[in-house]
Amino acid sequence: MRKRTVLLSALVVGMSFSGVSQAEIGGWMEQSLVAVCKASLSNRVVTFNNTMKDYRVNGQRILPNLMCNGEEIQEFALNRGADKTAAHIQRYLPGTVTIQDIAMNQPVQVWFEE
Repeated sequence: MRKRTVLLSALVVGMSFSGVSQAEIGGWMEQSLVAVCKASLSNRVVTFNNTMKDYRVNGQRILPNLMCNGEEIQEFALNRGADKTAAHIQRYLPGTVTIQDIAMNQPVQVWFEE
């Protein structure tokens, strides 16, 4: 029961951005998310991709917000030894971008003759 509640709450958080209310979440959607979580444990990228295609799960929308048994899906796969699948899931997760101004980091010296 707790597993179902965690998955459902993760789904509500993930779908809140798309305007789906909690009343509209049905058994099929929960079933598809459970299948994606189980496929992440297989350590086979082909199996994971086929499950995503079969249930028509959009990776960019769902995977960053999907929680499997209280863990983010990538950590869930890594903690259970599915490193290939976790590496594949990584590309769906948002990264961080840093902008570094090179001119501000090092002093610039200019020499000229008077």
